[in-house]
Amino acid sequence: MIVILRRHPIGASLVQMTSPLIPRLTALLEAAGGTTVPAQTAAGWLDLAYEGAYGERFRSAAEAAEAGLRAPGGEDPENRLMLLRILAGVHEMRGDSAASAPFIAARLRLLRELGRFRQARVEDELGAMLLREPDRVEAEILSRVADDLRREDQTRGDVTVELADVLSSLAVRRLQDEGPESALPIVQETCTILTSLDRTEALAGARMFLAHTLLLSGETTQALRTAELVLASHANRAVHGAMAMLQATIHHHEDRNLAAIDAALHSVELYAAARVRKGAASAAALLAGLTGEEDDGDASVLAWRVAVQQAELGEFRESRLLSLALGQQLLELDDYPEAEKVLDALSVRLGGSEEDRSTRARALMGLGHAVTHLKRPLEAMVHWNEAAELFGEIDETDEAARAHLAAGALAASLDRLEVARGHYERGLELVEHSEDLDPQVLLQALHSLGHLLTRAEDETGIGHLDRALELAREHGTTWQRADITDSLARGWTALGEGTKAVAAGLEAADLFAEAGDEDAAGDAEVFAAKVLLEMGRADEAETIFRMSTDEREASPSLMADALEGQIEALMRQGKAEAAADLRRKLTRLKRRMRS
Repeated sequence: MIVILRRHPIGASLVQMTSPLIPRLTALLEAAGGTTVPAQTAAGWLDLAYEGAYGERFRSAAEAAEAGLRAPGGEDPENRLMLLRILAGVHEMRGDSAASAPFIAARLRLLRELGRFRQARVEDELGAMLLREPDRVEAEILSRVADDLRREDQTRGDVTVELADVLSSLAVRRLQDEGPESALPIVQETCTILTSLDRTEALAGARMFLAHTLLLSGETTQALRTAELVLASHANRAVHGAMAMLQATIHHHEDRNLAAIDAALHSVELYAAARVRKGAASAAALLAGLTGEEDDGDASVLAWRVAVQQAELGEFRESRLLSLALGQQLLELDDYPEAEKVLDALSVRLGGSEEDRSTRARALMGLGHAVTHLKRPLEAMVHWNEAAELFGEIDETDEAARAHLAAGALAASLDRLEVARGHYERGLELVEHSEDLDPQVLLQALHSLGHLLTRAEDETGIGHLDRALELAREHGTTWQRADITDSLARGWTALGEGTKAVAAGLEAADLFAEAGDEDAAGDAEVFAAKVLLEMGRADEAETIFRMSTDEREASPSLMADALEGQIEALMRQGKAEAAADLRRKLTRLKRRMRS
């Protein structure tokens, strides 16, 4: 379904973007808050009221339900009963029982007028328990009432909506207290009753609950089948959006990413149209992750933008984390100017608050990476210094250490060695005193500081590198062992210990080869050969220069480096003719490299 023909910067025209998801995601962004199209009938207003309640827009839900009472079809008893229940429920969910009472009373009157005296009695006795999540004491009452109603129905050979209502409320509490396995039979019984009574609207909501309960019980096939039933039936967009999200979640967990992408996008569209902002943001975030896994970078960035937009429209705190995720996705796509805009705006937005210091610190870390790639390293140093301070203030010790290590690496690249040393030492100090020691962060700190110190001809760096190597043997990868051993080789060289440098270099080459990095293995061998050459051991150096490319498919740059070294070694041995042959070979190689 997703095909990337070529990469484009995020700022490119959307027409140029190749993902088939782009038009639909762009439409979502352009629709922004959307517009509410007034309903023409009571049934239409009923859907809008349900969507408002689902999206926690209680005022909008109440207004829609009141409009439904006045609309054509508002006098229909079933429509009126449902609209009155929504009005009562919305006020109850807001904690305003006084505002709920008149609508409960109006519904009870209507039930009695319709001759549905038992239903009226049950609702009168249970009151708000049927309108919100009951507490544990209320759940015991609901359980006893359900048993009584069930016995009465069985005696009469009948099924009734009042039993379904009681079971629905009881299942919510049972799920919370005893888990999905306990709630599942209750929800299934509710769906059976509503199916028998042909209560389409209520059945859609009950099946939505059933699908989620099945998912929580690990019954994914049944959950998918139930979701498909809901999507194929009449229901409001919020319910359909929830079922599409459930489908996306299951497909994703079962490694059917393309099906998950279809379902997630459908969910975003439904939720956004219904103005269920939290649902839309969650579905868009899932979609962003899925498209990122499928290397559809353009779609992933737009999906993150949709997620941020929906969270901001709903005024949710999650919008901050979503903005951070968007910035990180832009960094991964090498769109550093756009990443800078997003992450800078986020860090400024959070700058005046003591809350979310962790998110702000992470935004500053990403911002530092962005401006580093934009050739503004001094700004990056400022951002990473501030991030390290913030992480330290909130006791995120490992993150503070990582910030210091990043700043140290950047300072070292700028030849600001004392600044780099300070950051590395602070990073090492932090991680060594961390209560929850991360061996990988400690390894990085030891390696970075050891490399810097040996580069400055400080022999204490060898001790740090030895410690890093020991950690790598226990907690690291073969490649990490190779990299640290390579640093030891260069450190011994800086300290004038040629024999140790050669031995470490050749050991690093073997480890790189074992890790599958042939270019790094060749580089390590060439380095060892150069040290031998400086030690006056030209014959051994020439052999290693030759072996560094003969035994592997070398890159052009490695081949050129090895040939230059081999030529020098041959000349020192007085083998001018052999050196001349290799010089011609080197000339041809450099021409190819330039072309």
